[in-house]
Amino acid sequence: MSNFAHETAWLTILACLGMTGCNKSQLTATTLPSGSKSEIGECSGNRVIATDVNDDGRADIEHVQRGGRTYCMRADMNFDGKFDVQRFYEDDGVGVEQEHHDFDFDGRLDQLSFYREGQLVRKELDTNFDNTIDTWLWCADGWVVKAERDRQRDGKADVWESYTQGVMVEAEYDENNDGRIDRWDSFRNGKLVLTQYDDNRDGEPDRSREMPLQSLGPSDDALRCSSAAKAEVAMLLGGSRL
Repeated sequence: MSNFAHETAWLTILACLGMTGCNKSQLTATTLPSGSKSEIGECSGNRVIATDVNDDGRADIEHVQRGGRTYCMRADMNFDGKFDVQRFYEDDGVGVEQEHHDFDFDGRLDQLSFYREGQLVRKELDTNFDNTIDTWLWCADGWVVKAERDRQRDGKADVWESYTQGVMVEAEYDENNDGRIDRWDSFRNGKLVLTQYDDNRDGEPDRSREMPLQSLGPSDDALRCSSAAKAEVAMLLGGSRL
């Protein structure tokens, strides 16, 4: 497929996300990764309206209906016969409730985005593609406000971070993975200024280390919340702007 045809096909996909005219097809749905807090299961229903965008005989988009309304949509972003994006709708069949992405096209979800009244409020990510969620983000007004991370890859958070408009202000760590916080980092304008340690495991700081002002590097960029859907499509179109 030429670059022009590929781009045209994807613009057709984007247009069809809000439409309901296609032919039925049956493809396997992507399953939830371990550690996900999502209560939504498989994208399934009693009617499937599908479209074959690139005329290869396989459905690239499917709108799935339950009880006469659109329950979910799934799309094959790279035309390999597997769905890479799933979008679940609220009871009105219009507002988005959740969006699931398989970024490396291995049939396993890597990111789940949760919405409330049209706003992104939470994300779950599998950052090392091992089919286990290791990062949980909470969002407000387009910014990350809280994060939990699993560095040990054991399914439990061992890092807890707090943000103000996407800029980190505090981080707590369970360094020895015993379920208790034993290190605290404090930030000013996104720069680490103080680290405190709990050496005797009593839950209180025993030792602290301040960062010399001259050693502070540049501040980290503020973290924004987005589902990355447009970025993913733009990447597949070779960087075309949408």
